[in-house]
Amino acid sequence: MKLPVFLLLFALSVFTATAQETINNQSVISMVTAKISRDLILDKIKFSPARFDMTTKGIIDLTKSRVPDAVVDAMMLASSPLPILRNQDIIDLHLGGVSREVITKKIQYSESDFSLTTEALIGLKTAKVPDQLVKVMMVPKRATLQSNNPNLIAGVLAPHPDFPVPVRGKFGDPGLYYEEYKNNLPKYEELEPTTTNQTKSGGLGEAVANSATKGLSGTSQRVGLANPSANFIIEDNRPVFYFVFSGTTRKNMNEVAESIFDGVASPNDFTLMRVKPNNRGREFVIGRETSVSSSSGFSEGTVPFRFKKISNTLYKIYFDQEIAAGEYAFFYNKGSEFTSSLKLYDFSLRNNVK
Repeated sequence: MKLPVFLLLFALSVFTATAQETINNQSVISMVTAKISRDLILDKIKFSPARFDMTTKGIIDLTKSRVPDAVVDAMMLASSPLPILRNQDIIDLHLGGVSREVITKKIQYSESDFSLTTEALIGLKTAKVPDQLVKVMMVPKRATLQSNNPNLIAGVLAPHPDFPVPVRGKFGDPGLYYEEYKNNLPKYEELEPTTTNQTKSGGLGEAVANSATKGLSGTSQRVGLANPSANFIIEDNRPVFYFVFSGTTRKNMNEVAESIFDGVASPNDFTLMRVKPNNRGREFVIGRETSVSSSSGFSEGTVPFRFKKISNTLYKIYFDQEIAAGEYAFFYNKGSEFTSSLKLYDFSLRNNVK
């Protein structure tokens, strides 16, 4: 039996509304009350349209409803722009029982218009706002430094589209290219290489331990990069790259070429490293040496990636899962030892993935 047209239209509208549910503060509170797992709630926030109330009152209500800090953080990341913060907001958040971590992150994600006159500081002290929060208010960028991951950004990023494989002519010179997708049309942006020979031993703590154990504990060999963040910035939860090589045959990896893409012919010769920012810039470990042994290679910070061969000179690089926000570098050693020049393709990945 055929249904009347108006019933079919009604059913379709109900299905569409259900499929495109827009979640809000009460949706999250209801899920927390129902004891839905935190990971499931975080995924729901990440992949659903949302209209959250992330005002001072909204965050206080979430805290009183026992919504975990990690969930509140995800809600703030999914809400852009956040309301402008003023002194009274910080006082109300503190008195409302909101954790110092959430308040710090709210400062990090928001524009602010704080007053830090003598009278204003006395008002903050009277309200028992912790000195650490007041210091963050004095230098809002300090909130970024105190964050576990300053590359986290507010807002939901659209998933990376599955574009058709480009032809070789889409690229210029051999190199590494990122597939930009923000305008729904692929654009291939080349990463500029960075060459460094800044290999160094571990810090003071390792040196002291190594001395105390007469060299048994060992020291790590590290590569240092200037600046706490790369110049090439990507906003993507699951980026796609292309390696473009110039030759059709593999050469000896120890053979130094003007361009490394003339020296190798496979992504297997590269390692993607998670680079750790520090107060001097960025670094990653490439080896370890003790009084009885010496080893090279990567013990930590490597990020697995997949690749698909398009032709002898073109490979697509992709990932099976979302990649956390952070600093990264594709690493290739031009020489037979890690003490020789190092060629890096570094980038700063910004997204809402922890």
